[in-house]
Amino acid sequence: MIKNERLENLIAKMVLKNSYWGYLFSRVRRRPSEIIPSIMGVAPEKDGTVSLYYHPQLLELTSDDNVKLVLEHEGLHLLNKHIPRCIRLISDETREEYKTFKQMIFNIAADCCVNTQMDMPKSIEIGGSKFVPVFPEKYKLPIKKTTEYYYHELLKQQKECPKCGSVGIGKCDCDGNESLGEGILDDHGDWSDMKGVSDPHALSRNIDNYVQDIIKESAKNFSNKRGLLPGHIAELIEDALKPPAAPYYQIIRKLVKGSRLTKFQRCPTRLNRKRTYMFAIGENNNLPVLSPFPGKKRDFTFHITVLLDSSGSMSKDDILEGLSGIASIIEKDRYCTTCVIENDTQVRKEYEVKRLRDIQFDIKGRGGTTLLPGLELARENKTDVVLVFTDGYCEDINSVPRKLLPKKIIWVITNHGTATNVNQTGFVITLKR
Repeated sequence: MIKNERLENLIAKMVLKNSYWGYLFSRVRRRPSEIIPSIMGVAPEKDGTVSLYYHPQLLELTSDDNVKLVLEHEGLHLLNKHIPRCIRLISDETREEYKTFKQMIFNIAADCCVNTQMDMPKSIEIGGSKFVPVFPEKYKLPIKKTTEYYYHELLKQQKECPKCGSVGIGKCDCDGNESLGEGILDDHGDWSDMKGVSDPHALSRNIDNYVQDIIKESAKNFSNKRGLLPGHIAELIEDALKPPAAPYYQIIRKLVKGSRLTKFQRCPTRLNRKRTYMFAIGENNNLPVLSPFPGKKRDFTFHITVLLDSSGSMSKDDILEGLSGIASIIEKDRYCTTCVIENDTQVRKEYEVKRLRDIQFDIKGRGGTTLLPGLELARENKTDVVLVFTDGYCEDINSVPRKLLPKKIIWVITNHGTATNVNQTGFVITLKR
């Protein structure tokens, strides 16, 4: 593969001048491409890695200062982990036309996020032509918000064109007006291209791990120069490398390992060998293809209930930790069924989560704390293990008869909480910040 000496030398100079982006992109594979519609863009590979694609002609016609701006823009996409987040979002959509539209909305949201994080100029020159990047003000949205915020707000602004019937934001292309994708600085076309990928969620996890590794390596080599990093970049690096507060899924799997090995379910495609004497076996000793007495196979599924204490004593960060615990569980095991119960003095909400988009952020409750109704509901649902996120300031669960509680309970006690009222009924994890 032919290397672009100018890009190689520019990244090397950035390293010598102690630019974090030089350290970061010195660890990212760079590939030329004349078919991408923009100067460059980070894109996923089917092996779970990430490459930086660039357009050689546009690159040669762009000044070093503007190329550095584009590299910073691409680097912020990596620090924000936009690629795996986009894959998880789009892969759950079954309709192709909606996939394309949602990807474009996510592209706009991602650019709105990074352009305000890096203080991108209102216009730059790319390939000898003036280019106007996309900013949230264009859609009457506030600056310096998260990608998810922009994504959901932009979805609310979608409307159908009365002439051509296409769905978009603002004016439609059929009148020769502004395109939905106008202002996208880089190429995001491959972010959700899942052709030939059997498990998009597994790919997103591999890319997530790969990006985290290159961020960790570049941050380690830049550690003695951390004082040169702008505050927002240092914060993004810290967030990207932050380990989970607790290995929830590993703990759950350990607790239910025994029950998973002893659970069986009916299997119509297998014969019950103990009932073979019921059949008249012919000369060829052939058993029937479909048996009226089905056999059984191991049932690897298990049911998890996440009980969120939605009382007023739980802070926003405590609630978010519970929601992140849900995400951690559903991403790691396709066999588990996850139910979420929000409970303050009573059960306020109950719903099942199969995908990330099923997580509901409108928390109900914020009153006092009585967790027994939620625990009783979890027991009635025959759940295998209950993960309770609470500060522990509740009724005395230790005095409740054990037969009224679920089989296995994991108590996740949030910061400044107490386990005094619950520590005799299950496994206790205390979070410290």
